[in-house]
Amino acid sequence: MPGYGRQTAEAGRGLWRARQDMSNVMVEYRSGSLLAANFNALWCSALNACHRGDNIQYFAMLHDDIGPAEFWLDTLIEEIEARGLDVLGVAVPIKDGNGVTSLAIDGVDTWKPRCRISMTELLSLPETFTSADVGGSLLLNTGCWVCKFDPQWARKVSFTINDRIVWNKGLDRYEVQVEPEDWYFSRLCHEMGLKIGATRKVRVDHRGEFDFANDVSWGSPFDRDYLKTSTIPAPVEAKV
Repeated sequence: MPGYGRQTAEAGRGLWRARQDMSNVMVEYRSGSLLAANFNALWCSALNACHRGDNIQYFAMLHDDIGPAEFWLDTLIEEIEARGLDVLGVAVPIKDGNGVTSLAIDGVDTWKPRCRISMTELLSLPETFTSADVGGSLLLNTGCWVCKFDPQWARKVSFTINDRIVWNKGLDRYEVQVEPEDWYFSRLCHEMGLKIGATRKVRVDHRGEFDFANDVSWGSPFDRDYLKTSTIPAPVEAKV
């Protein structure tokens, strides 16, 4: 668990109630304001454990402001194995009133995805889905996720936040652009051919001024900051 020293009660419960049997789980909390450095330090802990000869099968991460359902890690491990995935992330809404998650569909460059997936779109997708279901490379977030930890590829990746300032000629102004660490990591996984999925099988609350839940439709039906209409196919109604 990476954090800033302001862990919520629900996140704390999620950390210590990740599995019904916690006897074979290594728990580590790291606090600091440098987000990517925190992530990399936790990743190094797993790599070093493998180097010492420990049998590390999975790496999981839970942010200190996200409260998951109890035994969330059991659910994710079952799902990642059942689906034959390498990395599986939980859909987590952003902490504002727009109803958009941190999941995205990649675009033409690393500075701007095609769009983020809204809560409305999320509930029209399969409970667990991949890039094939959204028509483009799926970019995960790091709030609550698990991967099969194989040092052969794990030692080749890291978490990095990339920032730059660009001139927008059309608007006659300078603008900031960012590639967050979660989308950067997702792109590295895609480049190595790893199988990535996202799920809402684990209910979470993202604690801001109030709890932002991932099990109901709310906010904008699609990402209005990027699109004029949804690119997610409408669900097919079952025939009676």
